[in-house]
Amino acid sequence: MSSSTLRRLALAICVAGVANLASVARVAHAQTAGSAPLLITPTQLDSLRAQRELVVLQVGSPAQFTSGHVPGARPVALSDVSTPRVAGALTLELPDTPALEQWARSVGITNHSRIVVVPGTDTLQSATRVFLTLAFMGFADRTSLLNGGVRAWKDAGKPLDTGEAAAIAATTGPLRIVRDSSIVAVMADVDVATRESSTAIVDARLPQFYAGQGGGYPRPGHIPTAVNVPLSLVSENGLFKSNEELRALFAHAGVKPGDSVITYCHIGQQATLLWFVARQLGYNARMYDGSFQEWSGSDKPLALPPA
Repeated sequence: MSSSTLRRLALAICVAGVANLASVARVAHAQTAGSAPLLITPTQLDSLRAQRELVVLQVGSPAQFTSGHVPGARPVALSDVSTPRVAGALTLELPDTPALEQWARSVGITNHSRIVVVPGTDTLQSATRVFLTLAFMGFADRTSLLNGGVRAWKDAGKPLDTGEAAAIAATTGPLRIVRDSSIVAVMADVDVATRESSTAIVDARLPQFYAGQGGGYPRPGHIPTAVNVPLSLVSENGLFKSNEELRALFAHAGVKPGDSVITYCHIGQQATLLWFVARQLGYNARMYDGSFQEWSGSDKPLALPPA
């Protein structure tokens, strides 16, 4: 860590107080040299396009991709990076390592790649699900998300290609996936967190589902002690709100500085958006992949807001 980073950390500790030390240290660590920023602008992405090892992944449907995509981008759908749908099984789960390796090679990712995930629409949770998958594969320090997605790229006057993706040359570079399970929570982790004041469980669903008005898998309600930060509040027109606004949303919901955070939703898609925001704000964040589908389908207790 550089001397300037250490000075910033010391100043932040004085301002934030000892209670915030863990959170501030995580932010300082995220700012160390060599780590890709979580969010980048169209101008920053444009400046990366000359890099031979750049891999741009545009998330969305085939029709969205062919109607306009960042030049050189490779199309990605959630079905590419999740377990197959099976009746009675959990939906949208992270695949095993061989399946992830096969997908990574199919889009040209190696251990030398610089990766940018581009949301194809203003709904960001599919793109953040792909981002989380890449982080789970061990590529967090080399992956960024384009703030505003295709719309921001177009509004910045950058070129768009149409039609099918260009053919991807066979990759011969090294690819070794080291799964980072520390960013994913399982049911036992969430169960423990319901009894820990130092861990905030954040429900990313819309308020009506948090309140038990539908959305049951099969039972309605929310995980005990969970607070609600609806995914609809963290972005506008595909752009993330400022860190100050996002921090205020978390604080208003009761998430304290220095808390660990576990996010969940219906099946583990919307929760990746709140996981991404928590990570951006410096929280030690995990995403509960089984989410409410698994929890409400078990014998674990459920909560409802007071009448």
